[in-house]
Amino acid sequence: MTAANRASEERRGGTVVVTGGGTGGHLYPAIAVAQALRRKRPVIGILFIGREAEKDRAEVEKKGIDFVGLKLEGLQRRISLTNLRSLAYAAGGLWRCLRMMKRYPKGVVFGVGGYVSAPAMVAGKILGWRVTMHEQNTIPGLVNRIMAPWCASVFITYEETKKWLKDTACEWTGFPLRRELIERRRQASVAAKECPGILVIGGSQGARKLVETGLEALKRLDEANLPYRAVVQAGERNYEWAQTLGAPQRAELVPFIHDMPEAYAAADIVVSRAGSGSLAEIALWGRPSILVPYPFASENHQQKNAEVFAQRGAARLIPENELTTEALSEALAGLLRDEEKRKTMSARALELARDDAADRIAEEILRWLEA
Repeated sequence: MTAANRASEERRGGTVVVTGGGTGGHLYPAIAVAQALRRKRPVIGILFIGREAEKDRAEVEKKGIDFVGLKLEGLQRRISLTNLRSLAYAAGGLWRCLRMMKRYPKGVVFGVGGYVSAPAMVAGKILGWRVTMHEQNTIPGLVNRIMAPWCASVFITYEETKKWLKDTACEWTGFPLRRELIERRRQASVAAKECPGILVIGGSQGARKLVETGLEALKRLDEANLPYRAVVQAGERNYEWAQTLGAPQRAELVPFIHDMPEAYAAADIVVSRAGSGSLAEIALWGRPSILVPYPFASENHQQKNAEVFAQRGAARLIPENELTTEALSEALAGLLRDEEKRKTMSARALELARDDAADRIAEEILRWLEA
């Protein structure tokens, strides 16, 4: 089939603009939904509009999806001259989206929120497209609160989000995870372990206090002669610094984990921030967790995300201002010594897992496309 014939067939199948990115937490759920759309309707036209960044473009295009990058940057939460530049970029992005999207019959825009999604979602509303959105956190951010009333459907990760979007058609779907993660989870086998595994992650950039306290807490476990094996992700920017802290013999310090399914499979306890993507993966693998929310997240959404897991008995929550070597080592030691507690927390985490989120969102988008 020629490229021209393929484009013509895709237009007959309808067009969906998927928009988002800037961080992995926004990029990967958008890719997951795009993949689900392509599986359900192979001839559908999908245009991915994101922030111009080499990593974002590479991740989208290797899935066989067309990518358009916009020059965008987020607004500062204070009076700043850079905000004028950000607004100028946003206006330029909106104009470009309007020009591009006018070439297509009216379709559906699916955004994952944040400033990267705004230009395409606003353009879709102006042009009469159906606009849909996924809110990944318990408390919607500013852009999503503004956009929500415009949306035909808002898909949410947590049922608790409904109280923040009372006049909006919300559908609880969970967090859309990439198909390859879900398949790896389904194929994973239970392997015998010599001792429990601990996984310490602070996001792709790491988290200095979490890494430093994590390493010190593991040393305390050594002193108490508790059996464990650990992997600590320091983040690529922090790896050289973290090496100066010294890792216990039974802990592996790494800059970045490329195979997260393997890391989750080896872990019995996860120490992590409380971004929605990380929590969705922790729930998918049914891992007991100790959550240390990032205290400067917008709307303090990581704290609220972590509270959902803690209230359901799936996690132990330690606010960053209470994160000490003693607090973390005691929490880890308690879980290492109590296998039944780990099993109970694991079951509670699995209750929070949704592995069909991307498919459910794709089905709703296709319903709007046909309408």
